[in-house]
Amino acid sequence: MNSDRIQALSRALIFLGLVFVCSVTASVLAGLVSPLFFSTGVSVIPGGALPSSDSDWWQLHFQNLISQSLGFGGAVLVAAALWKRSVPIGLSTNRRALAPWALVLVVLATLFSSPLMALLYEWNVMAIPEGSVLEAALKPIEEMLEKVTTFLVTAEGSRRIIVIISVALLPAVFEELAFRGALQPLLIRATGKPWVGIAIASVIFSAIHFQFYGFLPRVFLGALFGWFAYRSGSILPGMLAHFVNNALAALTLWYTGSMTEDLFEVETWTVVVSLALTTAIFVAYHRFMPAVVSDDQAHPKHLEG
Repeated sequence: MNSDRIQALSRALIFLGLVFVCSVTASVLAGLVSPLFFSTGVSVIPGGALPSSDSDWWQLHFQNLISQSLGFGGAVLVAAALWKRSVPIGLSTNRRALAPWALVLVVLATLFSSPLMALLYEWNVMAIPEGSVLEAALKPIEEMLEKVTTFLVTAEGSRRIIVIISVALLPAVFEELAFRGALQPLLIRATGKPWVGIAIASVIFSAIHFQFYGFLPRVFLGALFGWFAYRSGSILPGMLAHFVNNALAALTLWYTGSMTEDLFEVETWTVVVSLALTTAIFVAYHRFMPAVVSDDQAHPKHLEG
């Protein structure tokens, strides 16, 4: 492994450390600041009381704002300061990446891949044996997080705007800055192979959510966002896809009563159609976005210094 790859790998590991430190700091800060705005604090722990009040709802969204902006955004900001603003990559973009046809393809790929993700979710559930030690360890956490997320997204009227901002816009911006703008380019350089870097970044992206019953579909999403970023040289298309996916999850809850309820049955024909349409979009995007990879992604010269 040459020096450029070693440096990229070391920076990727340092960045993950920054994400951990900034996330812990954000959590502590949220705990200190919340009492200034809310009469009682809310904490989410396995076996503890679940949030249920109006104050809890607002407080969880407030904590999410701090977590996203200081946790992921703070890590990117520190990394940019340490490495002479060489991250995030893909924030300044070319016009082709934001062309209407390109953005339409991004949205369609996100929507049409839904049956594939539903199938991956079913495989994910089957991969955790019923009655196993693994299920006993993961299921209580999964059920708790599902209830908290459902509570967080449940809203009527103008409050739904808060939900869209909190669960769709903030993650789309800050998580893409961190995982596709900072971590993924470093991993691509460290491995020397784009798909390996995209795959590793996607696995880490999924694991950091600590919701392992949805691990596989989230890896797929991370790869989808990562491929858009790599192919276009911009993280903005991935941000759009991320936003659409999360907003769709909120809409699913509002119109079905459950975030895990599919808008359709997972059948062979829906999966086949989903695979065909998603593949067609990939081919079209690949063809009409021909190697629009930023110089920063293609060359390691920004690692100097």
